[in-house]
Amino acid sequence: MKLHVFPASPNTRKVLVVNSLLGLDLPAEIVDLQSGAQRAPEFLALNPNGRVPVLEYDDGSTLWESNAIINRLCAEVDTPLWPKSNARYDIMRWQFWESCHWTPACSKFISRYIFGNEGVDLEEATQTFHQFAAVLDGHLKGRDWLSGDGMTTADISVGAILCYREPCHFPVANYANIQRWIAALEALDAWQAANPAPQAA
Repeated sequence: MKLHVFPASPNTRKVLVVNSLLGLDLPAEIVDLQSGAQRAPEFLALNPNGRVPVLEYDDGSTLWESNAIINRLCAEVDTPLWPKSNARYDIMRWQFWESCHWTPACSKFISRYIFGNEGVDLEEATQTFHQFAAVLDGHLKGRDWLSGDGMTTADISVGAILCYREPCHFPVANYANIQRWIAALEALDAWQAANPAPQAA
């Protein structure tokens, strides 16, 4: 198997962190989104959506969508990141929440500050961000991790986009539980190795 990635992407960050944490050492091929490589026919054959990351199997078949990929990578080993129990459904709940609510809320700030989209309504974006940040911060009160007693792929999924909180000015300063939780994730060697923040600056 191999990964197709773009290091500055938070979704790529998820798979690189899991690849490292599990010691899988899967090769990673860079897809240069800035040059439009994601629109090349050979890449669209791997993912017709033209997005990274992609997991390519030895037989040429592929799996796309970052949360599906990280859960699939965990199937290679016995790991508490993706426990063999009903806890998986709680993990998936947070992963669906991340893709449906959290990342779209954060992405408005990325659109404005990274891509220079001056059409973003920052007042509306801030209101939406606070709506979902309050959900996350409230859930983390008295908890070290999102699901269960240890880190899981839920934490990796939800935390990945926060690497952009400083360059994109996410209004996260007053959320103490989020701050504590993301600091624990950022202390991981695997997290630091996959950090796309320099590309975001």
